[in-house]
Amino acid sequence: MTSSTPTLRNVAAEAGVSPMTASNALRGKPGVRESTRAKVLAAAKKLNYRINLTASMLKSGRSNIIHVIVNEFDSPFYSKLTQALSNEIVSRGLIPFIEQTQYSPDAAEHALSSNPFSGQLFDGEILHATGLGTNVPLAKLNGGRPFVLLDACEEMPTVDAVNFPNEEAERAAMQHLIDRGCRNIAIVGHRFAPRADLAHAQNAFALRLRGACGALSDAGLPYDESMVFEAGDVANGIIAGHAIAERILAARSGHGGTEFDGACCANDFAAFGVIRGLADRGLRVPQDVKVIGFDGVTSGSYTTPALSTIQVDFTQLAKFSVDMLSERIDHGTDEALPPRRAIIGYQLVDRESTAV
Repeated sequence: MTSSTPTLRNVAAEAGVSPMTASNALRGKPGVRESTRAKVLAAAKKLNYRINLTASMLKSGRSNIIHVIVNEFDSPFYSKLTQALSNEIVSRGLIPFIEQTQYSPDAAEHALSSNPFSGQLFDGEILHATGLGTNVPLAKLNGGRPFVLLDACEEMPTVDAVNFPNEEAERAAMQHLIDRGCRNIAIVGHRFAPRADLAHAQNAFALRLRGACGALSDAGLPYDESMVFEAGDVANGIIAGHAIAERILAARSGHGGTEFDGACCANDFAAFGVIRGLADRGLRVPQDVKVIGFDGVTSGSYTTPALSTIQVDFTQLAKFSVDMLSERIDHGTDEALPPRRAIIGYQLVDRESTAV
């Protein structure tokens, strides 16, 4: 007689797989085909099977809970990032636990080392590293637990990392503006740094600045401090937009300045601000200034004008991150598995803000 409470063996029989395969599928372990994982999850749902977390932890030493730490929740970029990570984690039968740091290195360190669940409840952790700085001992932050950093950008990886295509994609964004006929192009994002200093860039915005510089150099176009405006969000993007507009208007009136005809922005939020700032001064996008962003947040397709952007592959980022973390969880502290780095793909989305 079948027990009223479904067991793992019931799920395995329903899915037509072995109990071991069913267990691996439900726990998100690598090496299980996606079609098989889907069958097992469907069988578990049909039978109303629930993993007994306490019993599972006692038996396996694992909770199947993945700790995700990001800078904030209230932005389109982080909405897409956390959605992609959450979807990937859940699809593997695991549980996401998500918290924010508000861009504070101290809060990130607390989340990793002082959270009351750290080291007890989480099997592994995924952290978006922007804002941590290069002086933070990344490899020591979480006490040696399985750990993946997003956009760590270390020259020599000390931990597993999945990075955005910062330099390559920003080079493509700048090249897009050059191909559209722009010759005086503002760079909006990281503060100015001489080319030589960018040789050892170790954060996302500096790498994007290096990519933009590379495209300018290849095209024989200038790069100097007067072209660079520091901005990473809408508010500072508006300030940059005002400054760019004032330089254009000064040039047109014969009072010096630079008649910028393009703006290459290090993220979409800054690009939104630049477009607003230019409009405040009576300048139009793309007629007066062509603008391109980076990230590919959904709202960029609804703005006026719709924003051209570098659309990064969030789905691939989530898959790489969870794959890497799962492998690290399975290896434990095995030093034979050295720190790894992966860079996700992108595509350039050509919209109204760079139209000819």
